[in-house]
Amino acid sequence: MQGTILGFVVGSLIGAVATSVGSYVVLRRRRRAAVKRLRLAFETELAALSYVEELSEAGRYEELAASVEDPVVYETNAGEIGRLTDEEVEALVTFYTDLYWLHEQQDIEDKKERVDGIADEWRRALEAVRAAAD
Repeated sequence: MQGTILGFVVGSLIGAVATSVGSYVVLRRRRRAAVKRLRLAFETELAALSYVEELSEAGRYEELAASVEDPVVYETNAGEIGRLTDEEVEALVTFYTDLYWLHEQQDIEDKKERVDGIADEWRRALEAVRAAAD
């Protein structure tokens, strides 16, 4: 009788451990896949914002300020950005903060240095996301 009870207890423990390990593995895979999709989304949005660098290098500051649109991926996933590496977070937040600043500018001609810095931050953010994806 005691052997049967012990068998049930051991069997239950083995089943619980196996279920826990299996659940952990599945959860970890889902989190990795979510981070991978998040990086891909940011990389895609940053690639679409390549005009920031192009217009800045061409000195077309007024056109650049007028063409900035709200960053959909950043706004949608701001709560998830903490899943990325520290380097990615810093680069993305810095770039998007500057992008919001640029979007709100009316007279940009006297702020050319800062606009050129935004192009550098764009490049840094894109490189950080791509480096972490490797």
